[in-house]
Amino acid sequence: MTDRTLEELGEFGWIGTLRRRLRAGVGVRVGIGDDAAVVRAGRREILLATDMILEDRHFKRAEAEPEEIGRKALAVNISDMAAMGARPTYAVVALGLPARLRESYLRRVYAGMERLARQTGVSIVGGDTNRSDKLVLSVALMGESYGPRAVTRSGARPGDVIFVTGQLGGSYRSRKHLNFTPRLKEARYLVEKHGVRAMMDLSDGLGSDLRRLCQESGVGARVSASAIPVSEQAKDVREALTDGEDFELLFTLPPRRAARLTLDARARGADWAPFHPVGRIVDRKYGLRLVRSDGSMEPMPGGYDHFGGGS
Repeated sequence: MTDRTLEELGEFGWIGTLRRRLRAGVGVRVGIGDDAAVVRAGRREILLATDMILEDRHFKRAEAEPEEIGRKALAVNISDMAAMGARPTYAVVALGLPARLRESYLRRVYAGMERLARQTGVSIVGGDTNRSDKLVLSVALMGESYGPRAVTRSGARPGDVIFVTGQLGGSYRSRKHLNFTPRLKEARYLVEKHGVRAMMDLSDGLGSDLRRLCQESGVGARVSASAIPVSEQAKDVREALTDGEDFELLFTLPPRRAARLTLDARARGADWAPFHPVGRIVDRKYGLRLVRSDGSMEPMPGGYDHFGGGS
């Protein structure tokens, strides 16, 4: 067996290795490979998610307020819960802290977390602290499904319409990567009113994340370049597809439900993220393609990978 470096293997190559190696126990409905794990507790489904943010990787202390850093640490996990159609409930927080960090700074980090926790109904109930050369925040979050079953990445079917919420690209330029809004109310609406088929959040760019949804569902996709909602801060469509850190929702609906969603969207308030149809799910044999305005096609560009590789 080849002993590849993580740079050669890529983040999702390593995740694939873990999925093959680790066996889920009794009561696990969704294990490694989705936005959150799903375990059964009697008749209920409990969701578990964790995310880590690192200084100089996900934020720079010189460029972010401490409240923004704390908020982001919790928000990335809440976005994962939204992607599974779930309500976040309880969180624990593990911190790696430089010894010279001032208490006043750390209080402000927690103030950012606490404010978002109150807004979203999350209780922070524990954690851990260790010394670190740089600031590290790792949050583990529990949640409960809005519907009878959590939504996964594996439910897309040929013919489904592909949607995204909000605008894509330019997240660092706009500081959206620090101040995004997890799409909880939109996710609940999709679960309870429209029976969303498959869903995930956009953390690594539509180009990469749609590929993962298609792999889990065993399908292909066609995406219209002209339909991508490119943010004002993104330079072009390619940047909107590959930038990452958008934390919007990517989801699919059968055509009739998609039509109803488009009509329903007209009646909602301005504080809702818009729903944009951007393409169609197709048979797996057609692969994943970006359709240009002239009708020609190209392979979908990839997005962000933590180790810069691929399997």
